[in-house]
Amino acid sequence: MIIKSPGNLAGERAKNSHGGQGEYFVRTLLTCEFSSSLKYMREIILEPGSSIGVHRHENDEEIYYIIAGKGIMTVDDETREIGCGDIVLTKSGSSHGLFNNSSGKLKFFVACAAL
Repeated sequence: MIIKSPGNLAGERAKNSHGGQGEYFVRTLLTCEFSSSLKYMREIILEPGSSIGVHRHENDEEIYYIIAGKGIMTVDDETREIGCGDIVLTKSGSSHGLFNNSSGKLKFFVACAAL
């Protein structure tokens, strides 16, 4: 059994994710510790006005789970408002990006699995 407590895992502040704007906090919760196709699971907190630039993944998929806040998510040609409790799947080959257009922080988990 593998149990990790986020409080014991280091995180870091970074900026301009995938060509996006502004700062964010990222903490990697899991990496390739399983014999599954899971590549990583991360906790990310986007500051107000910050974004993850539109980018594409090939041969893997990402799942975003919004924990707090709200923002605007773009997947391919579709843009929608997202908020606490929403789950967004980005399939292999899809372009996607996320913008925190609110005055509060946008916190989410993202998991990536290889196909």
